[in-house]
Amino acid sequence: PRIMANGTIAFDTLSTSGQITGTAKSVDTDYVVNGSSKVWCHLDLKTENTIDDSLNVASITDRATGRVTVTYTNAMATVNYTSLGSAFTGTSTNYSSTATPDEARTTTTVFMATSITNNFTLADYQDVDIVNHGDLA
Repeated sequence: PRIMANGTIAFDTLSTSGQITGTAKSVDTDYVVNGSSKVWCHLDLKTENTIDDSLNVASITDRATGRVTVTYTNAMATVNYTSLGSAFTGTSTNYSSTATPDEARTTTTVFMATSITNNFTLADYQDVDIVNHGDLA
């Protein structure tokens, strides 16, 4: 990879196996493929129940207040991947909010719960971000 003047990274080739190859060998390029998010989404679960933006997300299902299922377009290789999330009410509050897995994930779905961290009361939030890291099938 080469760092360009505009701050982007240029790669000489990207093979179909997902391995990045090139002439510059000073940077270990495996981290780009292995460390990249395989699923991410920004959701509005409070006013619209919509996917505002995403990568590798086929759909969401509002299961109950503070509970959402995210279904992937392409499956993960195993259930041994990480799921992280955050939630924001859309207004200033004194309490932090969180988005965490609340049921056993599958290779095609993650079940997330959004709540206020001071008492873990489930709530729907305007801005919910979910990110998964792992290997695709």
